[in-house]
Amino acid sequence: MASGIHVQLEVRGASTCPVSSISEDFEIESLTFGQRTPSEEEVVGELTVANADAAVESPLADEVFTDESRSIYRYTHDNGDCPCVRVPEHGCPVRDLHAKQGRLVLSFITPDVDTLQTVITDLRSRAAGVTICRLTRSGLDDGDQPLLFVDRNEFTDRQYEVLETAHRMGYFESPKRATAEDVADELEISASTFVEHLSVAQTKLLDQVLEA
Repeated sequence: MASGIHVQLEVRGASTCPVSSISEDFEIESLTFGQRTPSEEEVVGELTVANADAAVESPLADEVFTDESRSIYRYTHDNGDCPCVRVPEHGCPVRDLHAKQGRLVLSFITPDVDTLQTVITDLRSRAAGVTICRLTRSGLDDGDQPLLFVDRNEFTDRQYEVLETAHRMGYFESPKRATAEDVADELEISASTFVEHLSVAQTKLLDQVLEA
């Protein structure tokens, strides 16, 4: 039985990606993309945006079609740091890609957890942040441990930021490497607000873990 892992990742701060940069100022209605093979030097794709007051201005995208409701732009680039390029380099073709407000969401299948960890490590070295949104394993052999699924969409952006920052700064370690005040200062909020957000985020996290 196949045991691949279907992965959905959100990548933030992918400044080298034309899709990400265009989505910061325009709403992308649909997107088609090509994959780069070892013999090719560029990734080619097309994205559709609703007609806006201003045209898309990008050195990597050219308008190829327009009507009363939409404009279609074709983009090409050969930047090896772009997530759209990096994921296929690990033998994992991108199955789905969309972007909103500068954030990329990519779906792909990895053969195992080790490959997944390699992809995430690679992307984190090239982008501001990478979040696992969804993991689905196609099958389990006897003795395998099931993957724990935590739905990122259950958290608000602020709740997730509080949880992620507290973890990064060592708030949950024993002994603590950071106090509530330290994390609150990093987030530029009061300690009481930090504790409130953290409590809600932890409750949502535990609800998913304990019900898994």
